[in-house]
Amino acid sequence: MSSNKERVHVPRNPVLPAQTTPEQRFWRGYTNTRIVEQSNFSVSHIHFNPQSPHDFAVTSSTRINVFSSKTREVVQTYSRFKDTVYSGVFNQEGRLLMAGDFSGLVQIFQTNDKSLIRTIKPTSYPTMVTRFHPTLRTQLLTASDDRVARLYDLSDTTTPVITFDDHEDYVRTADFIPGSNLVATGCYDGFVRIFDARTGSTPVAKFNQGSSVLSMLPLTPTSMAAGGSTVKIWDMAAGKQIHEMGNFQKDVVCLASAGADRGILAGSLDGHVKVFDPVDYEVKFGWKFAKSVMSCGVSPNSKHFVAGLHSGTLVIKTKKTEPKVKQGVKQQKSNAFKKMMRGAEYHGEEEHRVLNDKPKTTKKLRLYEKHLNAFRWSAALDAAFVPGTARELTVAVLEELKKRGKVRASLYGRDEATLEPLLTWSIKAIEDVRAVNIVSDWVSVVTEMYGSTIEKSTVLEEIMISLRKKLQQEVEKAREAQKIEGMLQLLTAH
Repeated sequence: MSSNKERVHVPRNPVLPAQTTPEQRFWRGYTNTRIVEQSNFSVSHIHFNPQSPHDFAVTSSTRINVFSSKTREVVQTYSRFKDTVYSGVFNQEGRLLMAGDFSGLVQIFQTNDKSLIRTIKPTSYPTMVTRFHPTLRTQLLTASDDRVARLYDLSDTTTPVITFDDHEDYVRTADFIPGSNLVATGCYDGFVRIFDARTGSTPVAKFNQGSSVLSMLPLTPTSMAAGGSTVKIWDMAAGKQIHEMGNFQKDVVCLASAGADRGILAGSLDGHVKVFDPVDYEVKFGWKFAKSVMSCGVSPNSKHFVAGLHSGTLVIKTKKTEPKVKQGVKQQKSNAFKKMMRGAEYHGEEEHRVLNDKPKTTKKLRLYEKHLNAFRWSAALDAAFVPGTARELTVAVLEELKKRGKVRASLYGRDEATLEPLLTWSIKAIEDVRAVNIVSDWVSVVTEMYGSTIEKSTVLEEIMISLRKKLQQEVEKAREAQKIEGMLQLLTAH
C-alpha cells in the first residue's frame, strides 16, 4: 500500500516578543483617517466640546467650523466675522462658543442656535486668545497684541474686572490655572507670567522662557510653556524650571493635554506631533505630517485625534470603537430561543453516526516540492532562489537536498548565470547565524567543483570577493560580541 510523500519541513524560527509598549499600541489605534481641506489659511486652533458627544470647533480663516464627533462632518459654521478669527473655544457646559478676530472684537455665541449674545471690544489690536474659566461660568479671559490680558465677567462686558498689563510684547497665549484664581500668560518678550486675579495686575511669579512663548498648558502644580524649539516645565510653587524637552527642530506652536494618564501633545513647525509622558517627559509616540502643525488636540473620550496644518488641511484620526458584545464570549440565550433550538445539536447515538472516510485534501505543493518529488534536483535548487522566496524556504530546500545527498547532483552542469543566484544569496544569508552552516557547506562545494570557472568569470570573482569581505566583517562582529560578553560577565560576577 502506497503512502503520501512527505513534504519538505520548513522550520519555524522563534518569534521575538512584541517590541511595542501599551502606550504605542494605544496611539497606533487611531487608524481611521479623514483629511479635510479647510481653506488656504492655516488651522490656527482646535477645541473640543467638554460635553458629550464632544464635537470640536476648528478655527481657520474668517470662520469656525464645528465638526460632529459621530460623523466627522461639519454640522455648524460661524462666519459672522469680518476679519481673520482666532481661538474658538467652548465653555465648560458646551452651550457657548467664543472667539476673537484680527480687529480685536470678541464674540460669544449660543451653540444651540448660533445666536450672538455678547460682543466685547477690548482693543483695536488683534485678540488672538480667548478662554472661558473652567469652573466659574461667568468669567472669561482675553489677550491681545496691545500687550494686555483682560479678565471679564459675562454680566458686564463693557469694562474688564481686571487688566494684566505687565507685558512688554505681544501676548499670544494665556489660560486659567485649574483649581485656583491664577492666570498664566505667555509673551513674545520670552517670559511666562503668573497673575493672581485677587491681588492686582502685578505678576506673582515670572519665569524666563528664553524665547517667544507661543503656547502654554497650565497644570497643577506645574505649567508647560513652548518657546522656540523647546518645551519647559515650570514648578509654580517652587518658582523654578524642573525639566526641558528639546525634541523638535523648529518652533513648538501648540500644546494640548491628552488626558490625565495619556500624556501631553506638542505640535511643531517641523511637522511633528509628539506625545510626552506626564511623569518622566519622555517621548512615547509621534506622528509626522507633510506640512507644519499649527494646532492639535485629543477628544476627552480619546476617540479622535485632530491636527490642523499650516496649509489649511485638517487631519482627523479616529480610534476603532470596541464592539458592545465581546467577541468569543457566548451570550446567554432566552428561554424561548432555547426551546426553539432544542435538539438541534443532537447527532444521534454511536450506531447512527456516519464516518467520513474521504481522504483529506492536501495543500497545493510548492514548485520546489514538485521538482523534488520528480527527482529534478537542479530544477528544485533553481526554484529555491526565485525572487520573493523567503529565506526560511530557501534554507529548507538546501537542507533537504543535503539530507538526500544530492548537493553535487543539483550543482552539476552549471555555468556563470546559474551559479550567480546561489552565491549572491549567500552574501546576504551569511548575516544570519542560523544559516551559516548550510551556506558554508554549499559554498565549499561550489568552489571545489567550479574553481576554474570562477577564476575565468569576472562576475563570479567579484561575488566571491564580496562574500569574503562579508565573512571577515561577520568574524569581526563575533569577536567584538565575545569581548562584550566577557565584560558583562565581569560586571555580573558575584
